[in-house]
Amino acid sequence: MTDPGYMPNNLKLEARRSVVSDVEFQASQVIERLEEAAERAAERAVEGSGNSSGGLSWKSSSLVLALPSKTNAEIFRVLEDLITFEDSTSFASWNEDVTTQTEVENPTLASVPALDAVSKLSAVSHGVASLACTLDRAHSQQLNARLASDCSRWLSHLFRIAETTAECSAIFHEDPLDGIVRIGKYLLHKRYPKYEEDGFEALAAERPVIYSSVSSPLSVVQHLCRQLGLPLRCIQPVPCNTMFGSHQRMDVAELERLIEQDKNSHKIPLMVLADAGTVIAGHVDNLARIQEVCEKHDVWMHLRGHNLAALVLTHPTVKPTKLADSLSLPLGNWLGIPSLPIATMFYLPSPSDTESIDSPRNTTLPIIAGLVNDLATRRFVSLPLWTTLQALGRDGIQTRITRALESSEMMWKALANLPSLRLVSQQPGGESGSYTILDVVGKQINPLLLLEVVASTVTFQFTNCTEKGRVSSYYDKLNTWLAHILQQECPQLVIDMCELESHGIVLRYCPLELSPDYLPTKEDIEQFTVSLEQQIEVLTATVQLKDVFQQSVSRNTNLQLVQDMADWAGLGGVRYLPDNWELLPNSREELNRLNMQLVERLQNTDQAFSLGEDSESMAYVRFGMVTAGSDVEELLEMVLSVGKEVEESSRFLETMTQVVKKGIEAATLDLQKENDERLWQEGLLRQVPVVGSFVNWWSPRNKEGGIRGRSLNLNAGIVESTENIYRYHMQLQGSGGTSGAQGTRVTPTPMVQTPVGTVSGSQHSRSSSQASQGSLSSHPQTVAALPISSPIISPQITPQPISPQPIPPQPTSNTPISEPSLNTTINSPGLSSISDEKDVNESASV
Repeated sequence: MTDPGYMPNNLKLEARRSVVSDVEFQASQVIERLEEAAERAAERAVEGSGNSSGGLSWKSSSLVLALPSKTNAEIFRVLEDLITFEDSTSFASWNEDVTTQTEVENPTLASVPALDAVSKLSAVSHGVASLACTLDRAHSQQLNARLASDCSRWLSHLFRIAETTAECSAIFHEDPLDGIVRIGKYLLHKRYPKYEEDGFEALAAERPVIYSSVSSPLSVVQHLCRQLGLPLRCIQPVPCNTMFGSHQRMDVAELERLIEQDKNSHKIPLMVLADAGTVIAGHVDNLARIQEVCEKHDVWMHLRGHNLAALVLTHPTVKPTKLADSLSLPLGNWLGIPSLPIATMFYLPSPSDTESIDSPRNTTLPIIAGLVNDLATRRFVSLPLWTTLQALGRDGIQTRITRALESSEMMWKALANLPSLRLVSQQPGGESGSYTILDVVGKQINPLLLLEVVASTVTFQFTNCTEKGRVSSYYDKLNTWLAHILQQECPQLVIDMCELESHGIVLRYCPLELSPDYLPTKEDIEQFTVSLEQQIEVLTATVQLKDVFQQSVSRNTNLQLVQDMADWAGLGGVRYLPDNWELLPNSREELNRLNMQLVERLQNTDQAFSLGEDSESMAYVRFGMVTAGSDVEELLEMVLSVGKEVEESSRFLETMTQVVKKGIEAATLDLQKENDERLWQEGLLRQVPVVGSFVNWWSPRNKEGGIRGRSLNLNAGIVESTENIYRYHMQLQGSGGTSGAQGTRVTPTPMVQTPVGTVSGSQHSRSSSQASQGSLSSHPQTVAALPISSPIISPQITPQPISPQPIPPQPTSNTPISEPSLNTTINSPGLSSISDEKDVNESASV
């Protein structure tokens, strides 16, 4: 075999090219394979065939690495399953709960977006970057420097920041906040000459201060302080405008006052974080005034925000403008391409601006702080960005950003005229709204004016016309409900739910964070607007009828208004209270059971009713959203009528329980008495085991004699003997010995009748539920036969009366309450084990 070190140069070149081609080909194959697996799983889910074998890789996780090696096909097969399906249960639940294992039969399908050609190129570039790490150190550093220099120069010219890399440099990183952390390290080393030697002790005398608007996320400056090792008291929040302009913009006059105050307090103003499009509302600070204040007091100004993407739309001949000392450019979000690095552009002071004594130190400060791309790590972070920028070109980048800003503009105009809707975001076209995106694309326009014209985000919330500032907590619940409904009914639009300190819960639409393939069309926005109008009508009706609902509930003594309703945006909640419910035993439990049964009955009529539970674990009826034509009084009357029916059903069951219990006691006493009489009539000889058999053979027992069973007539409340049941082989309704119709048999009166009570006089009505009417029609007779059997008792044992067992209460079910079903056995002593009519074993139900 030929040693590669002795290969000719042309063969080495071909070998290198073939290696890059192989990596590109294999990476493309892997991406296509994963996309095909996701498509197959989605097709099976649509067809309803299920994915019984999908998602198993989440379960089969070994604790140790297996000894035998796996092939590439086996590894990627497991990777396909992990990417295509989600892990719906934790690993611990697989062993603890067997029922959760059935979920793997229908695993949750993951949302795997389809990648366009440029996104696939970016993914393949990561594989090529790994290959480039194997190059020689000198070659690797040269290649890394070339890629970073090209990207920095292209972005400076594309965003009209600078003409050359000597004026502006860039660092590329994967962590979104890594760039601002490096800027902070650079400033600490610059403002504190002893910082490298003394560390935090150099900051004790003069504490650094970082200024950020109250409308900006606090997590950004908190992360910055943690990474720099600074206490949180180094953060100085700057209030927003209260008198003039947008209430989401930083108050520049207050910023200058705070800087002067800190300088007088022997503090060092370090950095000001300005916004060119706040994260939620998309407002732009007064950048020109902030820049003047920062230059006046020698404070570093860092700029961030989605509106910076509009700088791409300017004409190439526009003179580059320094908007801030540093800028954050999340190109992956703006272009809709995953895994692209974030670029942080920054200006360094020119050598003429620095003192000759500190010139060597100022040269090494960017390297110490990490503002120079680290070539020693051999990580080609800028390679995916380098390939993507060339694949799109200037026209492709402008097209993608223009489409996103146009979508935001269309959404803002569609929502501007909707009633009871407050737009919180910045208006497109400036304060007058006279500009459009098409008016500024490719035009020679001032970059500062361009940032004021575009709108990168549309933020809105439902509110009444009179409410200003932050809405009440109830409107926060309404906006939360609105966000969930719109996400379900309009999945073609991505609507986020956020919270603003000054406004409360708001809904946010940001097309710059979407892939170009997922941008909604004009028809989608129109459909979304129609759906939003319908939901606004429902919200308006619910708010208007809420006061009527509360007043109507307060006038009724059987309904209690529930105030503790966390996270519920409906009409309200009531608890049904029976008369004198405090006197009931276990009143809280009975009241809970009654209201739970009430909700079950109401849901058979309307699914808008639901079961709620307050902080004290007390159940109540929740009313959902209503429309303009809803009658609140009628809804409450329905709750009252159904509640009384459920209450009467519960009383009926309690009465039936008492009657059946008394019937069992009476039947037990009758059978005990009849058994004693039989013993005296037959004599003791028949009870002796050996002698009794001879006596029974010599003088057989009378078949008509013996102990008769007992049945309970629920209508009459009478315990009757059961000789007629065995004679006619059916359970008959007694006629009291009177003559029936012509041609019908007259049922004789039972020999034994013992009254125990009656329930015929109880009033019981269940007319509003069809399910309960069906149960009534299925039980037209209210006669219950008590099943009775008698074991053998030896003559040495004295018969003892058996205590009746109480009937357990009927459990709460999901069906309407109907007449109880009774299956009871009463054991009576003294009957023989011979299988004849005297061996009574009866079973009957109500």
